[in-house]
Amino acid sequence: MSAYKANSLILASASPRRQELLEAAGLNFQIVPAHVNEAYREGETPGSHVKRLACDKAAAVAKKYPESWVLGADTIVVIDDMILGKPKSRMQAKRMLERLSGRFHKVFTGFAVVRAAAHIQKAKIIQTSVQFKKINPQEMEWYISCPEPYDKAGGYAAQGRGACFIKSLRGSYTNVIGLPVCEVMDELEQLGAIQLK
Repeated sequence: MSAYKANSLILASASPRRQELLEAAGLNFQIVPAHVNEAYREGETPGSHVKRLACDKAAAVAKKYPESWVLGADTIVVIDDMILGKPKSRMQAKRMLERLSGRFHKVFTGFAVVRAAAHIQKAKIIQTSVQFKKINPQEMEWYISCPEPYDKAGGYAAQGRGACFIKSLRGSYTNVIGLPVCEVMDELEQLGAIQLK
């Protein structure tokens, strides 16, 4: 039984990680992936970029379902002012891990909650600082040889094998996975999109 009653909640994302996090939080929801242009705009900061994309994703789905509450989100990994996307090859995955090894990086997630019929749109940016241990060559080979890095921003999964590289973390752990659950649930409750049963 769900711990929360959701008033027609839609997740505007195909991310399995976001789905799992919301399910673990006890929410019932539909999944309607949004398809928006995720290209950077000139002058955008990492925070403004993820916030805009979260708003765009939620708004795109809310147009089709105006009476529903729609949650959109976008997550990026940033180091040296560089965004690390999803590696497309072993070489790209290795280069990302080499850059992250022994250093701090930041994970930004923007999330937006939209209900078009009520003209409601709320958006926030959550930032987490992550420190990696120094990754030795054997660990690097072991990790890039498994399928895990290749569909993850930054080339690692905090909830999987990649957890063994995380030395410390400041901020929301679930943010690093793809959705800051505490902040999202707070926002949904405050807006009346969900209620405790």
